[in-house]
Amino acid sequence: MKQALSKVPTTTSGQVTVAFNGPHTICSETKDVLADCVHRKGAGIFFTAVLVGDSYRITHIGQTGTSFYARLKEHVIQTLGGNFRICDPVAMARGENKVLWDGLWRPGRHANLPEYLRDGPALFEAARACFKLEKAFVAPLDAEDRMRRRIEGAIAKQIRKDKAASSLFPPDVRYLPRLSTETAIAIRIVTPKKILGLPEQLEV
Repeated sequence: MKQALSKVPTTTSGQVTVAFNGPHTICSETKDVLADCVHRKGAGIFFTAVLVGDSYRITHIGQTGTSFYARLKEHVIQTLGGNFRICDPVAMARGENKVLWDGLWRPGRHANLPEYLRDGPALFEAARACFKLEKAFVAPLDAEDRMRRRIEGAIAKQIRKDKAASSLFPPDVRYLPRLSTETAIAIRIVTPKKILGLPEQLEV
């Protein structure tokens, strides 16, 4: 069966453009997830990042075919519930990754819920402080699932090439790279702020 072509915005030269906007507040005690983002109901590529010095450092990269709102709300809930990693916010503000809690989803940690419940209050406060530091950048994209995952994976791979840029980026989260049977596509990345390690041009 012939695969459907991805619906992606292109330039006059045929190059795919992935335009991020932000920074947006992820959540707060007074406003819901992405309350200040007009694209919160859109689908596409997103990342969260922390301002360190004069540039942002990525902490998470994701994609969604539903909505940025639903995906990031899930991320918040999974983090506060102990399933995802929680880091020291003071170290994070310096661009350092000091893990306080390594999550329940990782191999060998599925039975650690009692430990999380014991240390929960302090970890919850740390996670809440991290969400105040982290900002969301979203790029609405009308594309099929596989194309979104290729872009997501290519950005993750690029960030991991730079030690400073990946200082807050978990090294063990897996992404799906371009397959050898897939034709490479050049993308142009547009961001409103300086994102450390993220180039203007990338092949996915």
